[in-house]
Amino acid sequence: MGNLGAYLRPVPAGKTKEFYLENFKDEKGEKIPFIVKAITPKENDRIVKRNTVKGVFNNATYIDEMIVTCMETPNLKDAELCSFYGVMDPTEVPGLMFTIGEKNLVMDAVSEINDVKMASELKNAAKNF
Repeated sequence: MGNLGAYLRPVPAGKTKEFYLENFKDEKGEKIPFIVKAITPKENDRIVKRNTVKGVFNNATYIDEMIVTCMETPNLKDAELCSFYGVMDPTEVPGLMFTIGEKNLVMDAVSEINDVKMASELKNAAKNF
């Protein structure tokens, strides 16, 4: 049957990626890091389930929950951060904290760390294989 051992590996949840957004700087004017982490497919399945109501998937709420779940630094669940943005639900923070472009960059980082590729990327990769 071949080398089964090559298939026995844990899912790389917990790996991290650091990135920077132009509008977020410290007191010295230096860019501050954002850190996102990978989650397990099982965690993702739970998030998908919470964002599916009566068979309808809500991509907007899914994205917000993925950002909150995967963002390590800063912790978007922090009470002080939520209070600053005037919300109790951490999934509302990304829509208030980031510009539309920044939110897209954050989601790109979340997608990258979790090895999520867009369908068009997969199709192009298959063509070039």
